[in-house]
Amino acid sequence: MGLFAQWRGTVLARGHQLLGALGRADEPDDPSGPAPSLNRLDALVEGFTAGQPVRWTMAGQPRPLPGPVDVVAYRIIEEALTNACRHAPGAPVVVRLRYDAAGISIEVRDEGVGPAPFGGGGTQGAGRGLLGVRRRAERLGGTFSAGPRAGGGFTVRAVLPAPEDIIG
Repeated sequence: MGLFAQWRGTVLARGHQLLGALGRADEPDDPSGPAPSLNRLDALVEGFTAGQPVRWTMAGQPRPLPGPVDVVAYRIIEEALTNACRHAPGAPVVVRLRYDAAGISIEVRDEGVGPAPFGGGGTQGAGRGLLGVRRRAERLGGTFSAGPRAGGGFTVRAVLPAPEDIIG
């Protein structure tokens, strides 16, 4: 019991530091850097193309998205590209965006040689970063899926609501 009391005291005294070190996915984005936005997608993709062939396509009529949807869309693509670099280095990656009347669909697919284990075990969105963007997408009323592809590689998909008549 003495060790438990000591641990409890440490958590109560330093809990804020522990949460900061874990990097909670629920926290807002860092305000000191440029705001995440699909307007910066070229720069994001360019940052990954040095060691990884990445191409992206867009379908539908691009339009301004509500702020939270724009940020979450950017973060989903950023996390998927980060995971592709980490788990399928050098493999081609395709990013697809599709605007429609209901919102935006995102697909990021790498052509890795096989499914890479995320989080040391399962592959179905078990990475902490993937869980964070899943929560963000679902909080907006969207859907999110991530998993290995039958022929190898990994796919991340999200659909985020952003009706045409609502602009943020």
